[in-house]
Amino acid sequence: MKKITITLISLFAFFALQLNAQICDPPCIPDVACIEEDNPGEVCPLELPTATVDEFYSETVTVVPPATYLGLPVISRIRIDNVQGLPEGLTWCKSQDFFDVTDPYTRYCCQLSGTPTTVGEYQLTLVITPYIKVFGSHIAQTQVTDDTSLVVIVLPPAPVAAFTANPTTTTAVTPIDFTDNSTNNPTSWAWTFEGGNPPTSILQNPTVTYALDGIYDVTLIVSNEGGSDEHTEFDYITIDSGTGISESMYQKVKIYPNPASQQITVEADNLISVSILDMLGKVVLSINTNSTKEVIDISGLGKANYFVKITTADGEITKSISIK
Repeated sequence: MKKITITLISLFAFFALQLNAQICDPPCIPDVACIEEDNPGEVCPLELPTATVDEFYSETVTVVPPATYLGLPVISRIRIDNVQGLPEGLTWCKSQDFFDVTDPYTRYCCQLSGTPTTVGEYQLTLVITPYIKVFGSHIAQTQVTDDTSLVVIVLPPAPVAAFTANPTTTTAVTPIDFTDNSTNNPTSWAWTFEGGNPPTSILQNPTVTYALDGIYDVTLIVSNEGGSDEHTEFDYITIDSGTGISESMYQKVKIYPNPASQQITVEADNLISVSILDMLGKVVLSINTNSTKEVIDISGLGKANYFVKITTADGEITKSISIK
């Protein structure tokens, strides 16, 4: 809710152009929660919802007409002549031509609607003609404006994440350039490179290397004032330094759960060994096996991201896990 504070303005020419303001069809519906607690009048809501460029916007502004202004006697009605300061693409209408002052009070409304075209912060002003009752007749007074401080904030559309890498298949420690191809002008970037160095980046177009052979996922989260979007390319980067890795083999090897806390399970045909390495490549746990399924206790490892190197009779691959 927002109190109406009325002050004089010189808008007579503009007022003449606004006499035929549109009545809402279908009619807007006032908010019954808008309560006039202390004259002069009320406008609700206190804060208008944000709008987004090129997306349809519709919001009802509820008005309880003030009973007095500038110290004059009780007024009998008001007429909303205009809503100033609207973003380009928005229009307004009102529930009826005159808002009569009643006791108990009556709620009326204006509807703001349309598709905004320009990002910005727009201060709204209601231009009003008040009336006083003289010998049973409503007499128009000098046109005034209320200081409601209502604001429509128009945000840009949220970005849509997209990216490419060059190359996507290479050998260990070869630099890979990632290019942000996101739409709608993101202003921040959050990359996650499974198995990469660095493992994360906030640069728009980072360069990454990979120390160990494997097939790795890449995730990008982009954001701007309008929101954020996340996109993951699964099995996007292949690092093969001649160890015989193949995509089919990579798909056959399973590690779960991920993230993990107490233990992990590794499944693969013809398992030979499993090693866990920290992000610097140091082996922190290693076991030899000749099974197809191995449960490994990781409760002694610290909370961090690790590499899991799996060696089978068909070759060697590396995947990443997170210990929480």
